[in-house]
Amino acid sequence: MARERWFFAQGNRRRGPVPFDKLVESVLGQPDPRAVLVWRKGFADWTRGEDVPEVGRRLAPVLANKAAEEAARRAPAVAPPRVAPPPARVEGAKPGSPALVYGGIAGGVGVLVLLAWLFWPRPQPPPSPPVPLGGTTAENAPAVVIPAPPAGARAMPALAPSPVTTTTTRPAAPVAAGMADRETELPPAELRKLRSVWAWEGDALKGTVYNGTGWRVTELHVRVGRFVDDDFVEDPQPLRLVPPGVQVDAGVADLLSQVAPDRKKPGLNSLDTGAFEGKAGARPENFRVEIETARGYAPR
Repeated sequence: MARERWFFAQGNRRRGPVPFDKLVESVLGQPDPRAVLVWRKGFADWTRGEDVPEVGRRLAPVLANKAAEEAARRAPAVAPPRVAPPPARVEGAKPGSPALVYGGIAGGVGVLVLLAWLFWPRPQPPPSPPVPLGGTTAENAPAVVIPAPPAGARAMPALAPSPVTTTTTRPAAPVAAGMADRETELPPAELRKLRSVWAWEGDALKGTVYNGTGWRVTELHVRVGRFVDDDFVEDPQPLRLVPPGVQVDAGVADLLSQVAPDRKKPGLNSLDTGAFEGKAGARPENFRVEIETARGYAPR
């Protein structure tokens, strides 16, 4: 029986060939083992590991143990029940004892004194007369001053100030930045933010691309790997892909450059999803696609 050679996807790259045990170990080492794509000769296309029976049987028990350990780690610790100390015994005074009698009398007298002090009427000082300002009496003066009450007198409650209504001015929404005038290549840090899914249709390679950058992407240069004799063989030259309907012949492109030298090419806007395509020949038995470079307009 020929030794099976397995391949698996890590990020945007293919890894392998590896034997079956090494494949399971590598898949378990990735953040989401169930979603890792695997392939071997005989498969129609790349398949999620959990959907391949022999791989899924090896992954299930290990992932179940990890889930149980994670749940146990996150569960709150149960504190042991607190046991209340037994109440201390207090020796009560015997009925009729002198201590109990005199203590009750003293307590009653204290309560009476406190109640008398609280509710005994106190004389209130007479209110201070208002002081006229600009007149002989308070009646004919344009203004009067009411003196503060003497110490110990009950003051009039202060009126709460009227609520002040404030108006908050929101800052203006930021205006979307424009694009640079000239088309340039995306830097590697921005290139890694492009996500894609590819399919073959006739002799054309078509992809759906998500643009996670701030650029408008106008063209892609991809390297196609075709499966030949149990291994992937990459094309010698990268393939140029553009949005559908953008591809024009050299004469039309030269005429457009003369008529509208400052025109911007159509492309995929930032944080949007769109299609790219290009002629790539007959569909191979299996293939892979890797974006090598991209061009577009940088944000200002």
